[in-house]
Amino acid sequence: MPDSVATQQPPVTSTADTVTAIPAVSPDSAAAETRVIVNALEKKTCQAAESPRYHDTPGLSTARVAYAEGIAPQPRAQLPGYDSGVMTMLIVLFLIITANCRHYSTFIKTFTQNLFSVRKRANVFDDNQTMSETRVLLSLIALVCVSEGILLFSAINFHDAGGLSMNVFSTIGAMTLLAVVYYVWQLLAYRTTGYMFSTRTGTRQWLKGFNASQSLLGLGLTVPAVLSLFNPGATPLLLYISLALYGAARIIFICKGFRIFYSNYGSILYFILYLCTLEIIPPVLCYRLASHIVVLH
Repeated sequence: MPDSVATQQPPVTSTADTVTAIPAVSPDSAAAETRVIVNALEKKTCQAAESPRYHDTPGLSTARVAYAEGIAPQPRAQLPGYDSGVMTMLIVLFLIITANCRHYSTFIKTFTQNLFSVRKRANVFDDNQTMSETRVLLSLIALVCVSEGILLFSAINFHDAGGLSMNVFSTIGAMTLLAVVYYVWQLLAYRTTGYMFSTRTGTRQWLKGFNASQSLLGLGLTVPAVLSLFNPGATPLLLYISLALYGAARIIFICKGFRIFYSNYGSILYFILYLCTLEIIPPVLCYRLASHIVVLH
């Protein structure tokens, strides 16, 4: 073969021309991605320098990494128990009750006797009410008024979807004041009724029975009232329990009044009038008034 004729051979292609270029990843970037994954698995937060990077290289995903999005914050449920004014009122009331705690075991027995017993003759110690008994009585009356105010608020707020837009502390305070006014009105009404239809001894025993029923009722209503502040979903059940306790206290007190005032068949007519005037209509009016107070707030 002549030397002038060149042997034609296929062109040699370098390995660099046939290998697809792979983007280089710096050690720092790889370490940062590793820390992000470790922190995500350990439920930790990452720094700004450790956050995932976008890549422009074809074939690599540029979507947002799920764990980098975090969890969307949810608004905290606005419960009546979160109000600082309401909690301050309850704490102060519980401190007052705690200050008289050493007297309660004795006077609860006394209140129970006053609620059930009816004596035909006056006791020499009936008028000698000690200062300790007065403090215990006032603290328990304050407890029942606050509990009734909270339960009134819970009952109306449960039936009104937009109730929490109101000022919780001022509304519960207004309900409590309504309960105090209703209690004072009952004292005056019972005193007047006893003055007209019974003796002085009978009237005194009737009023002591009323105070005893309210004091013991306050101990029973405290738990449903506090639970309704922090668990509004259980309001119907708590209201049924509260109504049962309130009804039991009123029935016992009414039975004591019947034992004091009943003398003949003609007394039954007066007793029916008493039930309608002092035991049925006033609670209904108080609930309607409480509904109007909520509307004003």
